[in-house]
Amino acid sequence: MHRTVGCIFIIFIFSLIPVAAFSEEPSEGGGANPVEAIGWDSEEAIIFKLRNATNRGLLDEIAKTGFASITGGIVGSVFGFSWPGLLTVLQSGGPGNLLYLNFFAGAILKGAALGALSMISRVYLRTPADYIAWPYSWYVITKIRLKNWVFYEDPAPKTQQDMSAYIDPVASRLKTVVEQIFQIPASSWTIVTLAGGSPNALSGIGYKVILFSPVLSIAKNQAGLSCVIAHEMGHALAQHIAQDNLDLLFFQKWGIASIPFTKAISQERELQADEIGLYLTALAGYDPSECAAVWRRMSVATGDIRPIVNMFISDHPTNKTRFDEMKKLSDKLKGYHLRNPDSLGLGIEYEL
Repeated sequence: MHRTVGCIFIIFIFSLIPVAAFSEEPSEGGGANPVEAIGWDSEEAIIFKLRNATNRGLLDEIAKTGFASITGGIVGSVFGFSWPGLLTVLQSGGPGNLLYLNFFAGAILKGAALGALSMISRVYLRTPADYIAWPYSWYVITKIRLKNWVFYEDPAPKTQQDMSAYIDPVASRLKTVVEQIFQIPASSWTIVTLAGGSPNALSGIGYKVILFSPVLSIAKNQAGLSCVIAHEMGHALAQHIAQDNLDLLFFQKWGIASIPFTKAISQERELQADEIGLYLTALAGYDPSECAAVWRRMSVATGDIRPIVNMFISDHPTNKTRFDEMKKLSDKLKGYHLRNPDSLGLGIEYEL
């Protein structure tokens, strides 16, 4: 009986995926899509898209991560971290053995349930998980800052002043946009630039953003810098650190067999933060097309991993994937940017 119920449950979960794929935005009124009704050239449409990208509903989450969540849960449950499932299969005597059938039935039901719960938690339990993740986030950021202090000399005072003059106007505009839309006070954000390291940036719980100085060259100008900072703000707004910690409850995240699926979920978070960052950049007055250009420059500077390899080793999509996604979205925002009377274009170019 429990197997029958479990199979129905799995079929139900998978049946939601195609439904969700056609439910990109909730409708208002007579079923018309508000974005299409308003048009992509208006601020209202971009804010609508920004809110939707930041706070996904369950159907959106299923559409984006449903397959990876359910499959990752099942594969992780079957094989696990130490591959006990594989040993059970080898010792069972083959598919005709009752031990083999019972093991697989139980593992599939358990994995499907865990995968479904992971999606539910990512939508509804993010804020409570933020509090659980506070110590971890504090530890990671403190470790990075301490390591940077040990290994790298502080920039000269004149260089620090020039960097602040270059970065602060961008950060200020983004903070203002976030405050107006999400009612998060501008004073809540802390944006720090660390010397040395790789061309990278990261975010932490508590609205913290860390930039490593080499990323300024990749950003190239203030519009590109806005894309980088806004991407990290997107992680914080979407509470991705909390989601990542919740996934530890549902997936064998270090199990070899689960890696492609857990990586796929992490990579989807990066694309979500990219999308949020693109909208924030446009609303801040900078040219959103520069968000795609940043990833083209990143490919030139650091190279790009082969997609089949990237599935197993990276929590981030390939630079090419990110460029393609940003190009598609930024093309839709061209009209808004060109008609925006407060447009700053690319801003000041990086010449520190």
